Amino acid sequence: MSTFRGTHNLPPRPRDPYPVNRAEPAEPAISDGPTERIGGRTGRRAGMAFLATVVALFALNVAVVAIFVGWRASNLARAALDRPVPAAAGPAEREGFAVSYAQEPLRVQVGCSAVIFLDLDEPRSNAAEKGSDLRYDSRCGDQPPSLVLGSGAAGGSQVMSMDLDAAGCARAIRTSPIGPGASVPVRKGTVLCVLTAATPARMVLIEITDVGKTGTAGMRATSWKVAA
Repeated sequence: MSTFRGTHNLPPRPRDPYPVNRAEPAEPAISDGPTERIGGRTGRRAGMAFLATVVALFALNVAVVAIFVGWRASNLARAALDRPVPAAAGPAEREGFAVSYAQEPLRVQVGCSAVIFLDLDEPRSNAAEKGSDLRYDSRCGDQPPSLVLGSGAAGGSQVMSMDLDAAGCARAIRTSPIGPGASVPVRKGTVLCVLTAATPARMVLIEITDVGKTGTAGMRATSWKVAA
């Protein structure tokens, strides 16, 4: 009698040592949104890069121009400061004065108890007594030298500063003159205004710059020609 075996009595099938993945590869998803033309984004990027380059070049040009203008202004200002200008020459000229010399050095050197004369029209130290504008009297011992108006001076005044123009000197001589026979001690920093009696007359601002021993003194003078 034959026997029938069901499938459930069959021995198990051996496992495949090299299983094969039989899953089908997934297809790429396709977007349903709007499409963009190839190269559109690239064109916009190129345009933005070009615009940025133009802006950078413009800024660079502006910076170069600003640097040049600043350099030029600095040079002009430096040249104006280095150029010697007589004190307040503009207002003095408008009031009838013209500069004849500026910051001219003068030096006197005499012995004890001696006299020397100055002509401020040229100017000249050790000038002749006749027509001189200042007389410098040296002293012996501890007494300082002194300055006295000479026969060539029409007037004078002791002032406080060299920061004066010809008009300021004229005002000082009118309101605070050196009287007849009066003398001014010679000390460093002493400043005088002297109006000469020459033709044309000169208004002179003179300062004592140093005082040495045995009658030595240094001066500097600025002169304006007085209009007739």
